[in-house]
Amino acid sequence: MSDHKNLIDEILGDAFRRGEFDNLPGAGKRLKVDDDLDVHVPAELRMTHRMLKESNLTPDWIAEGKAIEAAEATALRKLHADVRLAHGSRYDARRAPNPEQRLTQVEARWRAAQASFRAEVARLNKRILAYNLKLPPGFDHKAAIDPERELTKAQA
Repeated sequence: MSDHKNLIDEILGDAFRRGEFDNLPGAGKRLKVDDDLDVHVPAELRMTHRMLKESNLTPDWIAEGKAIEAAEATALRKLHADVRLAHGSRYDARRAPNPEQRLTQVEARWRAAQASFRAEVARLNKRILAYNLKLPPGFDHKAAIDPERELTKAQA
């Protein structure tokens, strides 16, 4: 059986290299999937899903999931920028005429940035909880964000 599989793979690979699959009809077009047959769409949501799709609308929970992902990415980018700023400011403060005073100011700004990040994560975690409660059965829930883990990773 493995000899047949290898032969088929070889024949298909040769045809692919010759470009025999380059200009097939429908290439580059979306596949038409019949939602009534799609096992990934729960039966009770198929008509709603089809109506939203035909109207070019997105279910609320999908839009909210994307918004949460974007907000999380923004919060993490800001955290990484704050970490870089704190490192650079510490470096500059050590070379300043009054390093103790400057380091105190730098650390105060860093503590404020950490508090701001923790507050943003708390808001995001509330949104994640609400999102998970809206999610239809069969879809993976989003995990809550651990601010301490993210702070540790960002500083590593």
